[in-house]
Amino acid sequence: MAVKMADLLGSTLDTLRYQPTAKRIRVCLGGEPVADTSAAILVWEPRRPVPTYAVPRSALTAQLVPAGGDVGDDEIPGFLDPSVPFTAHTCPGTSFDVIAGGESGAAAAFRPDDPELADYLILDFASFEWREEDEPIVAHPHDPFHRIDIRRSRRRIRIELDGTVLAESSSPMLLFETGLPTRHYLPRTDVTVPLDVSNAVTYCAYKGRATYYSPVGGPADLAWSYHEPLIDAVQVRDHVCFFDERVDVFVDGERMERPVTPWS
Repeated sequence: MAVKMADLLGSTLDTLRYQPTAKRIRVCLGGEPVADTSAAILVWEPRRPVPTYAVPRSALTAQLVPAGGDVGDDEIPGFLDPSVPFTAHTCPGTSFDVIAGGESGAAAAFRPDDPELADYLILDFASFEWREEDEPIVAHPHDPFHRIDIRRSRRRIRIELDGTVLAESSSPMLLFETGLPTRHYLPRTDVTVPLDVSNAVTYCAYKGRATYYSPVGGPADLAWSYHEPLIDAVQVRDHVCFFDERVDVFVDGERMERPVTPWS
């Protein structure tokens, strides 16, 4: 019987997973080298949909100090979306502080109690500066089984909230991302209500730094834009996208069902 790929990948979410990478990975703490290796692996801990890197213990040049006991696999409940720090662990193991050049990363290294990963240390992404080859990366490493595709479209997109039209466009950019609903990025000139910029900021490993906007007098942080996108998302530069989960989206006159996601 045929199996849907999304179901197949989702069925492994509760397991500890890893994948070798051919990329040279360089890690720094406060400007001081911590690791430089071509033998890193991507690691997904149980219930975590995005990976971080683990490096061979032999490649780590920083000092390790035990961070205070073992970690159990049942201490962190629920689904760990990208907003949950990588210092939250869902498999048994031991945490270490990482010290380099007078800087300290608290519990920034983790040795899982797993024979396949016995020679590796999982590193907290936020504690370090990262480069893949010579390129800096943000938020978390790219998942080799996850991608984004952006396509120009002539579909007529209308965004409404409680019957009020927020935006309408016949020249959207459609962003298709693995495991997420289609996002409709509209030219700023097609937004029909004034928007106030928010203090909220998030980072996406594929798209970069997102700036958030709120319709004047409306819900906070209802839309976002990438003003300086990463190379994979240059086509949506300065376009505006609304949360499909919180507005009514009409595609060629047909109202779409609101998706259910962590941002609902």
